[in-house]
This record gives sequence, structure tokens and C-alpha cells, in this order.
Amino acid sequence: MHRLILVEGLPGSGKTTLSKKIASYLREWQETNHYNEGEAHPADLAWCACVPSELLEAIYERFPEYKPHMEAHMTVEDGVAIIPYTRFPIEDQEFYALMESFEVYDHRVGFETFCELHLKRWQRFAEAALTEGSINVFECAYLQNHINELLLFHEMSEVQIESYLLRLIDTVLKLNPVIIYLDHPDVAHSLRQVSDARVDSKGERVWMDRVIAYIESCPFGKSHQLKGFEGMIAYFEHRKYIELRLMQQLPVKAHVVTHDGDWEQTWLTLKALIDTEII
Repeated sequence: MHRLILVEGLPGSGKTTLSKKIASYLREWQETNHYNEGEAHPADLAWCACVPSELLEAIYERFPEYKPHMEAHMTVEDGVAIIPYTRFPIEDQEFYALMESFEVYDHRVGFETFCELHLKRWQRFAEAALTEGSINVFECAYLQNHINELLLFHEMSEVQIESYLLRLIDTVLKLNPVIIYLDHPDVAHSLRQVSDARVDSKGERVWMDRVIAYIESCPFGKSHQLKGFEGMIAYFEHRKYIELRLMQQLPVKAHVVTHDGDWEQTWLTLKALIDTEII
């Protein structure tokens, strides 16, 4: 049985909705945990502050109103408090900025530190998962988050990214992981759809604007002169190319499932895949 299911794909590919459906379906046979991007996560560190434990008391004194939230959500590993701070209400922008400064993504730490933290967390997760015996479904915790970091901020080559991902997947091989890659055949069309859907109360395309600014400001975006919506399309097409190539080199099963917006057909395809390959 595959004890770790890694659901991957570009923005707008249906990862969030379909990974939830996969987990719900699997619960009919086996205890199953599901982890979306941005939630408190047993392996990944996206949207988490990694605060040295010796700094906690000073933060509590400075922001006492947030101490209960921090203590309720955080775990302490190897002297580092891992706090999924976006999961609790924050009204103080100064506190939010402080937590954000302790993240390890967006090149806030060097590659060696980034690598070491994740390898330890994934190994620790694998050991716990083997004991618990449950199935775990991760949304975009393996390819998307790590390739974005290594490509956009560290400007690593495909060979370097492959080397890192091989080390990472090696920590969980005992869980017999499988990758389900949701692929929209038209990247530009998919990005237009998700941009139109993720708007604010005024109808402004806040997600698209944020992603464009993110890509334009990072080292990879600057060196490749990626600008505007066309630059965003170019980046995600490039990332998709890398991801599909890398999956062929990994020592795990990987299935590419086309999702062109027909949710019913995509789910039928996924259900058949689960029935024949995963359960």
C-alpha cells in the first residue's frame, strides 16, 4: 500500500479540491490524514515560522496576546519552534512581520539550512507515519514548494534540483510514496481561470498581482526578465516542464492525470487509479 500520496500540479490544476476528495475516498478503507498547503504540516515548512526556542520568552513578553495561539499550534524540534502562524488570527502587522521573518522559504536562509531542516522533518515524519500506520495525502509539499524555492531564489539547475529532491524522497521511501500530478494541458488558460476566480471583494485580481510581483522580484525572474502576465505564464510553463521531466527520474511511481476543467471525469480517472494502483 502507498502510505504517502503526493498531489502536485500548477496553480489552478485542482490540487486542493481533488486532494481532499482523494483523502475522503481513502478514509472508507484506511485511516487517512490530509494536509493542504499552508496548514500545520508534519513535513513541509511553508507558511511556518522557525523560531529558535531561546527567543520564545522574549516574543511572549513582547506579544503576550499571541502566546496562547503560538503554544497551541507550535511544535519544538531540535531547539526550533515551528509555528504555523497563518493558521491563527493576527491583527498586529508587527507580529505578522516578525513571524514572517522567521520563515525559511523565499531565500531567508541559505540552501544548506533549508535542506537540513526539511530532510530532518521528512525523516521524522516518516518514522512517525510508519508507527501510526495511516495514509497521508500531501498537497504540493514535494515538487511545487521546493522547486519554487530552488529555482526562483537559488537559481539551481535541473540537475541540482533533482539531486535535492532525490535526497528528500529517500527519507520517506519506506512509506512507498506515489505522486499524482494534475496536469491542465493549457497553462495560460488555467492561469487565466484561477486569476479570475481568486479576486477580492472589489473584483481585483489580487492573486495574479501578488504572483506576478513575486516572480518579477525574485532572482530567477530578474535574470530571465519575466514581466507581467506573460512572464508568469512563461515561468509556470518552465516549471511544469521541469516537474514532468524530474518525475521520470524519481524512484517512486508517478501518475499524470489530465484535468481540463471536467471535474467529474477527472475524479472518475482518479478513483480508478486509486482502486487499481493505491489501495
